Amino acid sequence: MSGSDTAMRQAGTVAGPGQTAGPRANDGRMGTTNPRKELVREQLIDIAAHLFDSKGYAQTSINDIARAIGLGRSAVYHYFRNKEEILAALVEAEALAPSHQLQELIEQTDLTPSERLRRAIVDGIKRRLSTGSRFILLARLEAQIPEELGPVYNKGRRDIYDFYVRCIADGIACGEFRQVDPKIAAFAVIGMANWTSRWYSPSGALSPEQIGEIIADIAMHGLTARDSAVRNDAGIRNALQGLREQVDWLERNLK
Repeated sequence: MSGSDTAMRQAGTVAGPGQTAGPRANDGRMGTTNPRKELVREQLIDIAAHLFDSKGYAQTSINDIARAIGLGRSAVYHYFRNKEEILAALVEAEALAPSHQLQELIEQTDLTPSERLRRAIVDGIKRRLSTGSRFILLARLEAQIPEELGPVYNKGRRDIYDFYVRCIADGIACGEFRQVDPKIAAFAVIGMANWTSRWYSPSGALSPEQIGEIIADIAMHGLTARDSAVRNDAGIRNALQGLREQVDWLERNLK
């Protein structure tokens, strides 16, 4: 078994012999059917992520995490065996789980490329903005991720990128999207969606889903193929005006 598989299996994100695959599978200590235990577990991940970021992963101990959440060290062991398991759970939530969800979208053959892309953008932004600062913290921790977890983290990110490239290429092939470089377009869409984590405020007027829909509208407008009637000057001016109005509305409602 590889080091990355061992780390993820300890955290319950990779099934071992006789286990069912999935997050925290068959691990009675995690108490997945107990809402309170699940809440404490999520709080431990959040607090640990902040400590890893502020103190450094290597310098953060289980004692530090226990003190920050107000639990004894032994109580933390009811949820995680060590800090490596906590980081593995963070990687699973922010890299592996999203890539698995996108794979499920690929397998939904009744969806068109544009429908698949829109759903991926909206669902991804909703998930990202609903998990606080985890996404940003994990991005800042990239250089500190242990060697055994690096391949797992990188594969999750690569799978997400590959989904967007494939989705955009499929849209071009069937005539839904205009001729663009799928790889550059994928980076543009992912970057636009990821950046919402930097400026989103939970106290703002817009919900994560509303923000996701607006970002998806802008992305789809930039990719959608236009017929000759829309390519005239008036059509271009109207399209630009529509984008300006959407951005203005977004800025007003984020204050």
